Amino acid sequence: MNSEDVFEAVSHPLRIRILRALEGRPMRFSDLKRRLGVRSGGHLDFHLKKLDGLVDVDEFGRYALTEEGYKALQAIEVISRYGWQRRSLLINITLCILVDIYTLIFHREMLIFILPPTMAWMAFYTYWSLVRRGVRILEPSKAVQRREGR
Repeated sequence: MNSEDVFEAVSHPLRIRILRALEGRPMRFSDLKRRLGVRSGGHLDFHLKKLDGLVDVDEFGRYALTEEGYKALQAIEVISRYGWQRRSLLINITLCILVDIYTLIFHREMLIFILPPTMAWMAFYTYWSLVRRGVRILEPSKAVQRREGR
């Protein structure tokens, strides 16, 4: 299964929920349907077919993750975690800059009290995010394109 097929397979929230449900143990169709709260068996069957290669049926008729399914689930978790951390970093920097600009324009006399803590917070949070958490500001594909001069 190539990466395009994997991204297509996990492009629906229900399919991601299916992978997460099967992470712990294999399940029969009815158990999976009940756990996910899906009313239509046809609807669940459609999405299970889309996960072909990531989910397989064992000899007991239970759906289970394949090795590729576990890898796809790990990739989803990494993307979810680092995507949120990158957004959090950018939101923190933006808010600190806005607070500093607001103070500069409307309460210039308070700037001496506002600027040092916001600058310290930006420095700390940026260090923590980039160095300690390993968050990248640019998405990997954009970073590669910039390095290659495209």
